Order: sequence, then structure tokens, then C-alpha cells
Amino acid sequence: MSGLFQDLNPNPLALSLLVPVVVSLLLTFEASRARYAPKGRLFALLMLATTIWSAAYGFELASTTKESMLFWLKVEYLAIPYISLLMVLVIIQFAGLTNRLHVKQVWFLLIIPVITMFLSITHEHHGLYYKEVTVDLTAKMPLLNLDPGLWYYVHVVNSYLLVLYGVVILIQKLYYQRSLFRNQLLFMLIAVLIPLITFTIYFAGLMPVKNIDPTPFAFALSGVAMSVSILKFRMFDLMPIAREHIFRSMGDALVVIDNKHRLVDCNPVALSIFGWKKTPYGNAIENLWAELPDLLATCISGKETSWEFGIPNSDSSRFFFASISEISNHKQSVVGRLLVIHDITNRHLMQQKIVQSEEKLRILNAEKDKLFSILAHDLRGPIGAFINLTELFMDESYEMTPEEMKGIAKDMNKSAQSLQSLLENLLNWSRMQRQDVVIQKSNIEIKPMIEKALDLLKEAISNKALYVKNGVPEDLTVFADENMMQTVFRNLVSNAVKFTPKGGNILIQALPHENDTVVVKIRDTGIGMSPEMIQNLYKFDKKTSRQGTEGEPSSGLGLLLCKEFIEKNEGKLSVESQVEKGTTFIFQLPKGKSAE
Repeated sequence: MSGLFQDLNPNPLALSLLVPVVVSLLLTFEASRARYAPKGRLFALLMLATTIWSAAYGFELASTTKESMLFWLKVEYLAIPYISLLMVLVIIQFAGLTNRLHVKQVWFLLIIPVITMFLSITHEHHGLYYKEVTVDLTAKMPLLNLDPGLWYYVHVVNSYLLVLYGVVILIQKLYYQRSLFRNQLLFMLIAVLIPLITFTIYFAGLMPVKNIDPTPFAFALSGVAMSVSILKFRMFDLMPIAREHIFRSMGDALVVIDNKHRLVDCNPVALSIFGWKKTPYGNAIENLWAELPDLLATCISGKETSWEFGIPNSDSSRFFFASISEISNHKQSVVGRLLVIHDITNRHLMQQKIVQSEEKLRILNAEKDKLFSILAHDLRGPIGAFINLTELFMDESYEMTPEEMKGIAKDMNKSAQSLQSLLENLLNWSRMQRQDVVIQKSNIEIKPMIEKALDLLKEAISNKALYVKNGVPEDLTVFADENMMQTVFRNLVSNAVKFTPKGGNILIQALPHENDTVVVKIRDTGIGMSPEMIQNLYKFDKKTSRQGTEGEPSSGLGLLLCKEFIEKNEGKLSVESQVEKGTTFIFQLPKGKSAE
């Protein structure tokens, strides 16, 4: 069932069905109250059926998949087949003709509706009710395109005959009635004719919009016409619907405003939304909504409209869909306005989650492309060098001198070291993505780790005749994971060596800093980086890797690991650089803890 609601994409047309749902549901509750029994029960059933139809049709219009739309269509047919029969029974009861109708006759009249319900729900197995159901994608939203079968027309004819029979009863009564009861009959006749005329227009294909059924709106309007009789003419001897019941049963906020822009009334939901402890009767909305200028301006404008707005609070923002309409008296004079507010915060949160998911997917795709690039280029280089060098050894026609063999061995060692460093970075990166890294922090001396990294790079430093100074004080420690820090120092020192030309300088410093931290700086006089490169340095979807000054390979993965590892150890990495002047990587780490 959760998938059905996940497929929903509310649109104005679907949301507009909230009106018939609310109206029908309120009349259902009111007519089913004990004091109205037994006369109110049939009317309550009619309004309940209308509520189910309207709500299910709203979900159908909001659905985005054929499966969901078909599901809600079948839910609609739990109510549709019985509405015409219920309307006729209400008319018969209203006209005082219940003595003409017996229980056996009602069971007989139920045969076609029951068969209709069964055939409509199982239509895909036999095609008797709908020959074919397709989805029309040419409109602004997906709509079901229904090809009626034989039994569909049986249902239509049966519904027409039932409703027409009700119309005949009302006309006969109206002809002979000469009292106030005549007005009741007029409103009841209007209530019956509204859905009848509406369905006739729809069935004849005269609607301006194809594949949209206006009948639920018509039945809701029919319920309103009946409710006029309830409120004004006390049809079924019902008392007026209590104001408390309406306001407290509404899930949406209701605010009533008079023509002088003063608050007349509101329900508990409105109190909660606006943070009012009690109803501010008579207060000007200019004072109540001074911090909500959009809401205030719309209410003052006097236009009937709908819109979305947000209300920020201390924790987070809430979002709402609001509509405002005029309230008229019996003389059709506008006496105020009704503001209806529906909470759509969950919908906004879902939209934000979708955006976040799309961003995560984009990053994952960038990571995938980065990995493929590394596998395609950076791994291929060292492996290709191995292949070429081993082919020299296998070439029997070529005799190598010991000096040549020593040179080839050095090249192989260089390729092996490059390959090992790359594979270690790939392994660490993979573990980070799988969150398979266990952090074990301890006090670590910085200077020995720097010396170890320099020892691994001593041949490259010698070949480039670089001046390297390890200016880290003895016994200066940080509280971090040792394996991660080895990776960080190895990559940052390797980058300094890689991008510094022959005869350049590299200075490594570390000093205690404020807030019990240690600042480490690795400065070189290399080729430097442009501001644009620095901005994209840690972005997977941007290419920042480049060869060193002597053609050394670079994947760009090392810096990403350094940033991840430093942040995992509660540190922060930054960079300062100028083209052709050099680069300085700076990072902070927690200072080593003193022994207690």
C-alpha cells in the first residue's frame, strides 16, 4: 500500500476534490447521529458513498502510474454502483412513499449494482465492463482512457432509470404541494438534477477536457443543495449542523474574516498553525499576520485564489496550501471570506529528499567515472611499463649490460612504487565509501611519520635535487588514527615532491595552536595552482589531476583521501597556492593527550 501513496503527485485538479470530500464527509457524520435516526441513515449512506467516490477519484487523478490509477478506479466502484439507488431511496423516504417499497424490492434493485461492482473490479479478466484501459499522456497529467464494455451501458441505463424515477416522484409532489414544503421539494429536485445533467454531458462527450469525470463534483454540489434543505427547511427533521462539529472535525485550518479584515472565527487547527493560545476574535489580520506579508496581502486583496506559503519556526519551516473564497448571505451579498489552509510540509520534505537523492546519485556517478578514469589511465601506465620492461628481458636477441639491467630494475621499482601507492589509495577510498574504516585514535609523534614518508620518496627527492627540511619539533604529538595519518603525510609529501621542479624547496612545519590543536604546514616552491583548480580540488565531477614536473602520474585521489581522513579525525584541511610560486597545504588536528 505504501507504494500507492509514494506514486502520488498532487495537482490542482486532484486537490480540488478535497472540497466534495469534506462536504460529503461532514454531511455523513451529521446525518448519522443518533438524534436523526432513522430518517438520516439513508442520506448518511449516500453522502458516505459520495465521499468514497470523490476521495478515490482524487487519488486517481494524483497517481502517476497505471497500476495506482487502476487501484483507485476499483476503489471508486465500491461506491459508484450504489449512489443512484441510494439517491432514489432518499427521495422515496423524503416524499413519504416508503410504504410503496418493500425489503424484497430493495434486494432486487441491488442485483445490478452488486454485479456492476464485481465486473468493474475484475474488468481486466473479461472486458465486460471496460474493454480496454489505457493511460492518456497527452494532457498535463496522466489520465485513464476507458473503453466501455457491454455491462457499462447496462449500469448507465439502470442509473438513469433510477434517477429519472426519482425526478418523476419529485415533480409529482411538487405539482401538488402548495406550502413551505414546496421549497424543500425544489431544492431536492435541484439536488437530483445536478448530477443527472452533469453525467449526461460527460457521457455524451461534451466536456471540454477529455477523460475527466466531473460527476463527483456534481454529487458534492447535490449534497450541498440537500444540506440547504437540512439547514433552512429542516428536511428529515434534522437540526442545523453544529458549528463546533464542523470546525473540530476538519483536518485543515479554517479562518473566517469579515469585510473589515478582522478575524471572526477559526478552528483548533488554525490556532496550532499560527501559535495562538486562544481565538483572537475581532483582531485585525494586519496585526495577526504582520510577519506573513504574502498571506496578509492575499487576504486583503479580496480575490478568490489559492497559493502556497511557509511559516518558519525555531525548529524548522512548515509549508501550507491555502485557498480563500467569499462568504455570501442569503441575499448574495459578500459578508466575509473563508480561508482554508492545508498542511503540505510532508510533500515539501519529500521533494527535498528527492533533490538530495538526485545530488547523491550525481556524486556516485562522478565517483564511478573517477574510478574508471583511474583504472583506465593511472593503473595502465605502471602496468604498461612493467610489460615493456619484461619484454626487454625476454628478448634473446638483445644482450644487456649490468648497467642497463640495473637501470631497468630501477624503472621497474619506480613503477611498482607508483602502482603500490595508487592501489593503497584505491583500497582506502573503497573502504571509505563502504564506511568500512575503523578509527583507532592514539597519541602519534608527527616527526617520525614525516621522516618515514620522506624515506619512501628519497630517490625522487635525490633525482630532482630538492632541498627538504623537516622542521617539526621533537615529541610533538597529535591525537589521531595512525594508519590514516600515514596515508595523509605520504600523499601530501608525495604531492609536494611531484609538483616541485628540480632544485626546488620543500618545508614541513608543525606547531601547537589554540584550542588544543596542532597546525601542520607542508610548503613547496612548485608549479602551484590556479584559484579555479583550488575551488574544484575536492570535487569528484571536476578533473584536477595532472602530471608532475617530471611526468609523474597523478590520479587526484590522494587529496580526496587526505581531506576525508583529516575530517574523520576532527581536523580541517585547507590550501594556499599561487601559480609558479608554490603551494602550502595546512591542516589542523587535535593535540596529543597528556598522560594522566
